[in-house]
Amino acid sequence: MKKVFLSLILLATATGMSAQQTLSNAEVNAQWFKTTIPVKNGGQSPHVIALLKAFHQALPTWVVGRVLKQADNPAQGTRISGTASIYDDQDDFRILIDRKNGYVDLESETDMNQMSACVWRKDNGHRFFAVSLYEQHEIPQNLFCWYDYDPQTETMTPAKSPLEEFKPDVKDAEIGWDLPMTGTDFRITEFYAGLPAITHVYKWDRKEFTLDHTEIPDFEYKLAADSKTTARISEGYAWTHYCVLDLTGNGNPVLAFCNFYDGEIGEIIMIGEFKGNHVALGMATPDGEKLNVFRITDNKNGDKQVAVVHRDMAGGLWYNVVLGNLVQYVVCDLPNFANPDEGRTVEVTTGFGADDETTDIINELGEWIDLSKLWKWSPIEIKEGEEEMP
Repeated sequence: MKKVFLSLILLATATGMSAQQTLSNAEVNAQWFKTTIPVKNGGQSPHVIALLKAFHQALPTWVVGRVLKQADNPAQGTRISGTASIYDDQDDFRILIDRKNGYVDLESETDMNQMSACVWRKDNGHRFFAVSLYEQHEIPQNLFCWYDYDPQTETMTPAKSPLEEFKPDVKDAEIGWDLPMTGTDFRITEFYAGLPAITHVYKWDRKEFTLDHTEIPDFEYKLAADSKTTARISEGYAWTHYCVLDLTGNGNPVLAFCNFYDGEIGEIIMIGEFKGNHVALGMATPDGEKLNVFRITDNKNGDKQVAVVHRDMAGGLWYNVVLGNLVQYVVCDLPNFANPDEGRTVEVTTGFGADDETTDIINELGEWIDLSKLWKWSPIEIKEGEEEMP
């Protein structure tokens, strides 16, 4: 009886120690890149769960422990779909384990901790192993760990991932990534408030990852006349290049598209946001439409603003007062075609009704911004499907 009682005490103590040793994202972040991890009995071809167990042994977290518990002892209600086992918990989370395709995850619509892990096989016998950890109430929220597994030494060594080499279009962009549930593509996504997500797709050739293409989901935007179109414009035709421009320096850039013809830029369009909708701030075309940007006086809160000015082929001028990529209001200066002698019509056409919305802006333009020095065009593919939001 005493031996049983002592065993229970030791078990309780060990369980308590294990719970205390569970690490947060911040603690894992401080250790993973300097931690070489042995993989017991790893051999030549360890599957994703074997590598995940080794990772958990060195850097234990609650969420990985929960996935490994499911891997070792599938809960009642676990179902098989293709090569994967899937468990849908009544508390609104899902655990997917696919040893054959080298992928596992725990996903949830709640604020609970989440994770995913993946393996890529290399031609030289090594393997890349990645673990992504998410904690909503922790800094960092999103953590990415990347290792090279050596079958000769049965160890995982921290290595550089495509994420470490990646440079976003704007320095402080919100960055996300996706491990492949199927296939081998690694995806890095830039998120900017008010703009569609920009995703960079890296292809795997069993040696290294190479940027293959950049894509955005097709999205709808409004034109000056309040009509609508999409980034694909029509079947078989879409914008071919993009760039982002942080015109006011607040980290929320505008998005620009263009097409190239025989190596020369054809049309250019600039996209911002107004009242939750994507809007065209202006367009430049070879046949007469012009697009210019000017610095203007800071708003009443001291925020920097610019005026994006579009001159259409009919001679109308449209002044978009923009903070970051948000349109504050629009002033039009239009010719009076019916009565030319009565001059032009100048008025605020779009805005929020704020006191500082004024037509005076057209006489107070500051420094002209040379956009030709800011364009950094890159190829883009416009994909059909729902727009992805941060």
